[in-house]
Amino acid sequence: MTRLLFRPLTMALLLVIGAVPVLAGCAVDAARPEDADQGWQWPQQVHIAAPGKSGLAKYVSWASIMEADTGMVIRVVQEADPAKCMRYLKDGDMFLSSASKSALRNVIEAIEDHATKDGGPFQARIVWVHDLGNSGFFVRGDSKIETIYDIGPGTRFAVWNMKESTLNPHRSLLAWIQLDEEEIEWVNAGSFPGAMRAVAEGRADIAFGFPTSPTLYEVAAAPHGIRFLDLNAEEDPEGARRWQARNPLYSFGPIATGVPEAIGRWGTVGYIFDITTESADPDLVYHFAKWLDENHEKYRDTYDSNKYMTIDHLMEALKTTYIPVHEGLIDYLREKGLWTEAHERRQQENIDIFNTYIDAYG
Repeated sequence: MTRLLFRPLTMALLLVIGAVPVLAGCAVDAARPEDADQGWQWPQQVHIAAPGKSGLAKYVSWASIMEADTGMVIRVVQEADPAKCMRYLKDGDMFLSSASKSALRNVIEAIEDHATKDGGPFQARIVWVHDLGNSGFFVRGDSKIETIYDIGPGTRFAVWNMKESTLNPHRSLLAWIQLDEEEIEWVNAGSFPGAMRAVAEGRADIAFGFPTSPTLYEVAAAPHGIRFLDLNAEEDPEGARRWQARNPLYSFGPIATGVPEAIGRWGTVGYIFDITTESADPDLVYHFAKWLDENHEKYRDTYDSNKYMTIDHLMEALKTTYIPVHEGLIDYLREKGLWTEAHERRQQENIDIFNTYIDAYG
């Protein structure tokens, strides 16, 4: 894959974490010959846009092992702004980044920060499964709020900004418990860590957070601790349906990773994907996928949620995604006998969805 030159600012941000090897070679309609990889060489380096501190830690956890195996340099850029991550990807400055279905929805619908001349929808493609993400609402450990049904008039919701995409899960929760937004109080902390700390410091009553976030570990260790509130769709299916009527991209289930206070509690669950662009080199994508599959045992325990980066979780995630799969990954799944006619039909439907938004935005 041809390496693109970076803008000076981007180069200044790059963090070299090592050299990462990739295998390649790919046949679209047939299995690869055994010697097909003999002429393949990993590129000199690839670049990854990591969303936030936890994204950086997650990527470094397996990329450092990939480098030791292959010798290719992987440069990981920590970027707090999701819109910039997507623009770096769209422009070809980065090979890889991660996105959930709800996050990519903001991109293809050009919501808020994505509604720029160089932003908006692009032909994103799945390379592998990044994570099985969890999120949920928590209060301070000594709060009188024991369940979501204790939330009432005057409850203070900590948020990191007042954008629609940020407020969406909070408003979805209000729909679940049938409480008007005018009855609660927003506490705009100005940043994600600030919103989490607002609960720990008593400046807010409740916040929406991610159990694997370093900031959540910090506030959980504070003197009063934290308590997660169940979003149990089995016990209250009507409430869950009211949430999903407002935002259908969320599902619910027990939280399996993160701070101990969250484990076993019901929160939102959903797969997150490693994504690239349609134009990314199919050979590179094929070998990236192959390495991640065949070497899972090497990096599984280097980060808690790496246990979800298996081909079984990938195939489960592909059942419900609207994001198209990259041709390089399709080649690998065909080789494994896992790509079916049903996948092909869904692939075309998903491409049509993206084409519709791209044509409308253009």
